[in-house]
Amino acid sequence: MDFSKIVIIAIFAVITISPIKQIKSEFAIALSVGVSVVLMLMLFDELFNVVQIFYNLSDKAQIDSGIFSIVIKVVGIGYLAEFTNNVCVDANCKSVGDKVILASKIAILLCALPIVENLFELLFSLNL
Repeated sequence: MDFSKIVIIAIFAVITISPIKQIKSEFAIALSVGVSVVLMLMLFDELFNVVQIFYNLSDKAQIDSGIFSIVIKVVGIGYLAEFTNNVCVDANCKSVGDKVILASKIAILLCALPIVENLFELLFSLNL
C-alpha cells in the first residue's frame, strides 16, 4: 500500500472542497463523501489481506473460525460506524451521526451475544 497516494488525494480534496464549501455547501458534502469512499476503496485490498492473515493464524492456532468471524464483524462495524459518523458530522448532521454510533453499539452487542452465551454455558457446566 502506498500511503502517500492517500495523503496526496486527501490534501488535494481539502484544497478543492474548502472554496466550494463557501459557494455551494451541497456540492462540497457530495465531493467529501465521494473522496472518502475512494480512499476507503483504496484500503479494501489491504484490509482483505489482513483479514486473510488472521484467518490463517486462527487455523494454525486451532481457534474456532466462528468466533474469529464475530471479532472481524465487530471491528468492521466499529470502523463503518466511525466513518459514517464523520460523514454526518461533516454534513452538519451530528445528531444523525450520534444515532449511527448508538446503532453500532447495539449491533456489536448483538454480534457478541453468541460468545457471551457460550461463556455462560461454560460457566454453568463447571458449576455442577
